[in-house]
Amino acid sequence: MELKIIEEEPKSIILEFGGADRGIAELIKDRLINNKDVDFAGVVKEHPEIGQPRLVVKANKAKALVLKAVEEVQDEIKEFSSQLPKSK
Repeated sequence: MELKIIEEEPKSIILEFGGADRGIAELIKDRLINNKDVDFAGVVKEHPEIGQPRLVVKANKAKALVLKAVEEVQDEIKEFSSQLPKSK
């Protein structure tokens, strides 16, 4: 997966997830929309077959909030992973 910063402003950021489906972007978006400091978070894909998913975030310190959301998703995945039984 390749991550590109399409636009970065103090109050917004647009990230493109190359070589990935919407899954990761949606996980991050779900964390962001539950944050009271986020004005808008959404995932768009310009073309269903050839477009790449883009995460659009509008908030003060948007990049910092995205990084915090990524850390929260990582922690949740680690917790989930620790609960799975080890294979034999």
